[in-house]
Amino acid sequence: MPVISRLGVTELSPAWMARALGVLYLAGGSLAIVWTVLPRPGATGSGVVLTMALLAVALGGCLVLGPTDGLPTWALHLILAVIQVVISVAYVAAGDPGNDLRLFYAWATPYAAFFFGRRDAWAHSLFTAVCLTVSLVLLGGPPAVAAGVWLMTLGTVAAVGTLVSVLAGRMRAGQQLLHDAAVRDPLTGLLGRRGFAGALDDALAARAGGSVVVLLIDLDHFKLVNDSYGHHVGDQLLVALAPRLLGAVRECDAVARMGGDEFAVVGLDVDGTLDLDALVARLEQVWAEPVALERGPLTVSGSVGVVRGSSPGDTAESLLRDADVALYRAKAVQRGSSVVFDESLRADLARGAQLDSELRGALGRGELSLAFQPVVDLVSERIEGAEALLRWTSPQLGVVAPSDFVPVAEDLGLIAPIGAWVVEEVCGTLAAWRDEGVVDGDFSLAVNVSGRQVRPGFAALVADALARHGLPARVLHLEITESVLLDESSCTALALDELLALGTPLLLDDFGTGFSSLSYLHRLPLNGLKIDKSFVDQVSSSGRLRTLVASMLAMAEGLHMSVVAEGVETQEVADTLRGLGCRRAQGYLWARPLPLEEFVALARERRQARSSAPAGPPTTLSGRVRESVRTDRDDSVTSATST
Repeated sequence: MPVISRLGVTELSPAWMARALGVLYLAGGSLAIVWTVLPRPGATGSGVVLTMALLAVALGGCLVLGPTDGLPTWALHLILAVIQVVISVAYVAAGDPGNDLRLFYAWATPYAAFFFGRRDAWAHSLFTAVCLTVSLVLLGGPPAVAAGVWLMTLGTVAAVGTLVSVLAGRMRAGQQLLHDAAVRDPLTGLLGRRGFAGALDDALAARAGGSVVVLLIDLDHFKLVNDSYGHHVGDQLLVALAPRLLGAVRECDAVARMGGDEFAVVGLDVDGTLDLDALVARLEQVWAEPVALERGPLTVSGSVGVVRGSSPGDTAESLLRDADVALYRAKAVQRGSSVVFDESLRADLARGAQLDSELRGALGRGELSLAFQPVVDLVSERIEGAEALLRWTSPQLGVVAPSDFVPVAEDLGLIAPIGAWVVEEVCGTLAAWRDEGVVDGDFSLAVNVSGRQVRPGFAALVADALARHGLPARVLHLEITESVLLDESSCTALALDELLALGTPLLLDDFGTGFSSLSYLHRLPLNGLKIDKSFVDQVSSSGRLRTLVASMLAMAEGLHMSVVAEGVETQEVADTLRGLGCRRAQGYLWARPLPLEEFVALARERRQARSSAPAGPPTTLSGRVRESVRTDRDDSVTSATST
C-alpha cells in the first residue's frame, strides 16, 4: 500500500519511502544502462559505469519487491548515502566529467528534500558536495574545468532541492490541515469520528489480553434546544459540555464527538482495574449542574450505552454496534439512564427487527383480531358494554403483547391502517350483535385510539363506518389518552373538534396518571373518564385512595361525565367502588378479554339469565365464567392500550 489511510489522510510510511527509492534506482540505473550501451557519436561505453548501473537496478528491485514494512528510517538514510558513493565511483571510473554521470546526483537530493526533514536534506546535500569534490580531485584535469563542473552540479542540486523542499513543505502543511480536520471536531476540539476510529483501533491493538470499554453518549431532547433557542445555542451547549466530559474520564481515555449531539469515550483496561460503574457515575455527574450559556443556565441530560470488549473476536465495528444497542435501550427505558450491553439486548434487537418485518404484513395476512372485555353495571352486574382490544398472533412470533407491537406500528406508520381496520371491525361486529339479538340497543363498544390517529379526516372515517353499518354515534366510544390532549397542534385540535361534532363519546383513558390536568376537562367536553387501575387496586384498604377516587367520582358527576373503574379483580374492591358511588367497572373479577365467540356466549348467557330470573337481588356471573377468570390471570391483557 502506498499510503496509510487509517485517519483518512495520506501519511508517508517508511515502507513506501523505501519503495519510492527503489523505483528511483530502477529508473536511474536503467537510464544509465541505456545511455552506456547505446552507441553515440564520439563516445564509448564504460564497463565500470555499466556495472554500477546494474547494481543500482538490482538494489532498486530489492527495495520495490522485498519486505520493507519494517525498514527503519536510518536504513533509508544509509541507502541514500550508498547511491552517492556509487555515483562517485562510476564518475571517477569513467574518467570523463560528462552529463551522463553527473545526472545521477540530481536523483538523490530531491528524494531527500521531499521525504526527510530539513536537517536530513541538508546533510544529504553536504554529502553530495563531498562526494563530488573528492571525485573531481581524483579525476585530475584542468582546475577550471573541475570548478565549472563542481559549480554546475551543485547549482543544479541546490536549485532542484530547494524547489522540491518548498513543494514538500506546502504538501505537508496541507496534509496537516487535512489531518486536523479529519481527526479533530472543529467545534468542540474533541476527537472527531475518524480520530475516534483511530483511537479505538489503537486500543484494540494494545489491550494484550485486557479489555476495551466503549461508551456512547447521546444528549436527551437536543433537537428541542435547537428548535427553541436556535442552533447557535445548541453549539454553545456542545462546546460547554466538552471539558466536562474530558474531566469525567481518565487522562488515558479518548473522548470524541461523533456528530450532532452524540459523544463517545474509549478506554483501555489492560489489568482489569477500570471501575466501569465509577466511570458511568462520573459521566452522570456531567448533567448534575446546569450549563451556563449566554441565554442563561440550561439543564440537560444524556443517555449512555456501554460495552466492554474482552473477546479476541471483538472489532471496532462490533463494539460500536453493541454500544449503540445499549444506548438505544437506555433511551427507551428512561432518558438520562445508562445501560451496559449484554447478549439479551442483542436477542431483543433481533426480535425487534423480526417484529418490524412481521408486523408489516400482519393486517393483510389476517393475523390481527379483537378481544372483548365486558363493562359491568356494579349495581345490577348487567353487561352494559365492552372494550374492544387489539390482539396479534404471529405464526413466527406467537402471541405478541399490544404494549410490544403498538409502539412499533406507530413508528412504522402502520397505526392508521390498523386503526381504520379496528373501527370497521368493531362497527361491523356491533351491528351483527344488534341484528342477532346478542345485545340491546344501548350496548356500546369502546376502542382505544392512538394519538397518531387523531388527525383531520379520522372523524370522517368513523362516520363512514357508522353509516355503513347503520349504527348511531353514541354506541361507539373512543378512548384517548392524555398524550393526545398534550398535543396542542392545530391538526389535533381540529380532529378532536370533528369527533365531538360527530357525537361519538370521548373517554379519557388511564385518568389520574401521567400529566393529568383539570385543564383538559375544562377545554374539552369529554364524555367520560376511566379511572386507572393503580387507583383501584388498593381502594378498599387505603383511605387516601378512597378519598381520591371519591373526589374523581364527585368531579365527574358535577361535569355530567360517566366513569368506568378499570382493573377490578376482587369483590371487595367492587363493593368499595359501589359504596363510593361508582356505577360501571371492568376487570378480571367478571371476565378477562375474551375472543369474539366466547364473548358472544357470555353475552347470550347473561341476557338469558336476566330475562328468566325472578325479581330479587342482582344476579352474578356464573361460576364457570368466574373459574375461567381465575385460571387465566396471566392472560396477555397486559394492557388495555391496544391501539
